[in-house]
Amino acid sequence: MAQVYAQSENDRSITLPPVVVSAATYPQPLSSALPSVSVITREQISESGAQNITTLLQQIAGVQLTSNGGPGHTSTIYVRGFGSTDLGVLVLLDGVPLMPQDASGSAGYLENLTTDQIQRIEVIRGNVSAIYGAGAIGGVVIITTREGGKKPQASVSATAGSRNTATLSANASEQVGKTALHAGISRYTTQGIPSIYPAQGFFVRSNAADGYRNTTTNASIVQELVAGQSLGLRVFRSDGQYTYDNAADAGENKQALEQLFSDNQLASIWASHLSVSRQITNNLNFGSYPSTSRTRIQQVLWRNVVQLGSGWTATGGVDLQHQSIDATGSGSFPSKSRNANAEFAGLNGAVAGNEIQFDVRHDRFDGYSGQNTGYLGYGRELGGGFKAIASYSTAFNVPPLGYLYYSAQPYWEANPNLKPEKAHSAEAGFQWAGGSTVLRATLFQTKMRDQWSYGTDSVTGAMQFQNIARARTRGLELTGSGAWNGWAYDANLTLQQPVDLTQAGNPTLPRRARSLANVAINHAFGNVLIGTQVHYSGPRPDAAYDASFKRIPVTLGSYTTVDLTASGVITPQWAWSARVQNLFDKKYQTAYSYNREPFGVFFGLTWQPLGS
Repeated sequence: MAQVYAQSENDRSITLPPVVVSAATYPQPLSSALPSVSVITREQISESGAQNITTLLQQIAGVQLTSNGGPGHTSTIYVRGFGSTDLGVLVLLDGVPLMPQDASGSAGYLENLTTDQIQRIEVIRGNVSAIYGAGAIGGVVIITTREGGKKPQASVSATAGSRNTATLSANASEQVGKTALHAGISRYTTQGIPSIYPAQGFFVRSNAADGYRNTTTNASIVQELVAGQSLGLRVFRSDGQYTYDNAADAGENKQALEQLFSDNQLASIWASHLSVSRQITNNLNFGSYPSTSRTRIQQVLWRNVVQLGSGWTATGGVDLQHQSIDATGSGSFPSKSRNANAEFAGLNGAVAGNEIQFDVRHDRFDGYSGQNTGYLGYGRELGGGFKAIASYSTAFNVPPLGYLYYSAQPYWEANPNLKPEKAHSAEAGFQWAGGSTVLRATLFQTKMRDQWSYGTDSVTGAMQFQNIARARTRGLELTGSGAWNGWAYDANLTLQQPVDLTQAGNPTLPRRARSLANVAINHAFGNVLIGTQVHYSGPRPDAAYDASFKRIPVTLGSYTTVDLTASGVITPQWAWSARVQNLFDKKYQTAYSYNREPFGVFFGLTWQPLGS
């Protein structure tokens, strides 16, 4: 999904050369980025008809999503085999980390983010901790919310479909003098599906559907003070409510972001971005084990980009965070907090056909010694659009406060002595780029030591997080996107070996597939854009538990799903979209005993007033 689609009424199949921001923290062509990056634009989000971010992400190379049920239910993201309990994927919302400090192992509660208020998503695959900080071992998901533009815009959208699913959203932007305003609100509800498969799950109290509803609000104001100097305020809130086992268990996930930021052209060659943010994640469980946890991330981020001339760019700045958690209910969790501060710098440029990217970062977390990480990337132009790429990088990850202090005796015990994970990665790739087309083959390997995993305390017999595992992922990633004879395409194949090095035979890590593939194709027939998306996942190991909670290894079968999309223009003010999900009604699981969504049809209308 790396293509940017032109929104011309007469030719909606034209593709433009993609631009990415995440690879070096400033805009550059996708073909120039040394890390592997994928982009999902606002146009693609609208045309896809997807209502959840997780639906979009599963089409990205090397990305795997698991879910404990339907929309809004617990999801886990893996990138190149890392995620889940090792928290090897970093999620950023408008540059602020969604980093829950509870013991859930969730990377940002992505299942709670719907698409209507999202402008853009970029996904970096591979270890970029030196650029974005601790946790970016498998990759980074960078989510940008919608904001105002230069021209007045307004829209109202409504969608309805299977399982009593409905969405209603409204967005408006206006430029008043030197002030850019934006406000948006969206509501999403669905009856959902029965989360648990009765033949496999214990304590199933109902086989009725488990619903989900979400309200998201988003607003921003940006004031240009003088040319090149602006000050802005952004607020975002996503409130999701879900049920499990037909309301026998229920809960809420609430995410809020408040951000004051300033963008300044300090000199002709020096651009500065300063932001002060507070991000809050509330997780409430009203079911059999009632609990409440609240994570707060307060951040001051100062990032600078300096054009040095002759094609060289320097970056640098500081990242100051205060992380805290308050929790009550099931188990024992004292209120805890810590500081996490970092300085970072980078240099990116090209000379005589050689492209170099070098990033370093120094992180300091309370309770741990300082950690240095680095990224060194190299690209060599070979002529004719061909380029060879290689990189080496290091990473570390500090355990969330929940891993250190959460206790639920006699079953679960805190481990305040848990050490950071450490990793090093190497990649080698070959790329061809021409126009909007980018084809890339990448060999990658990451080794991790002191990996967090569940273990048994030798004294108490209780479970706890321990540094007992070593892991490695290696593989081949093939990606291609572009246009040919009016057809736009995006395809990828990932062959990987995410394995546990501490066990005999190096078994595959739980729920990770060794093969993943996606194909997306679309074509404009007049004013109608028709598309199809195919997703394949190979078999994955998992575990079942008997009535005495004894672990029983199981294998989740491979599966292929096919989605269809269509969108078109009725009048200059009215547009429509349609989505057929899981066309062939494939029955599959991404986590043992949990159902996934069957066949569904969804249809939407969007109204844009005159002048928008």
